Amino acid sequence: MNKKKGFFLTFEGPEASGKSSQIKLLEKFLKNQKIPYHITREPGGTHLAESLRSLILRKNSNINIEEEILMLMAARSHHINQVIKPAIKKGKIVISDRFADSTFVYQGYVNKYGIKNTIKLHKDLLNNFLPKKTFLFKLSTNNILTRLKKRKSKNKYDKLDKKFHDDVNKGYKIISNHKRFINIDASKPINYIHNKIIYHLNLLI
Repeated sequence: MNKKKGFFLTFEGPEASGKSSQIKLLEKFLKNQKIPYHITREPGGTHLAESLRSLILRKNSNINIEEEILMLMAARSHHINQVIKPAIKKGKIVISDRFADSTFVYQGYVNKYGIKNTIKLHKDLLNNFLPKKTFLFKLSTNNILTRLKKRKSKNKYDKLDKKFHDDVNKGYKIISNHKRFINIDASKPINYIHNKIIYHLNLLI
């Protein structure tokens, strides 16, 4: 693996779809296989980006949509240049819990900035930097709401209503008509999902 080029993977999906849990399982697998990797997240991944994350996700945020998008783009630019690209150059598999697709869906579609407008910003400001593959976790709104009730710690998205989560699912459906996406049925057992991810990972290594 050290002789091969690194690449970038992302995990996307609605709230409570199990992305983070699967990333932890994948990290354990990569460590056991001695495959070089780097785990990160968005918003976040650098000190600057984590600071912006706390502003964007706070429950009583009064940031408007334009400000939020620009903050996300700034955080992502720093993340790409300081973390993701350097790790790829070192031959690592970089895995991010959310990336640009979340912005296309949450800010572009759900918060009505416009998917096309958001994608254009990503192209203009970030040179359309995208992952090699994206694992898209799909989960019905009813299952999302059931899982969220069990969460102890909540951000501003977790406390929103059924329509919000319906819209998130619709947004992902709109943007995911591309071969970059690998669909994951997030209602399946944890080990089943993990094995599917490993299968697709092995096709890339």
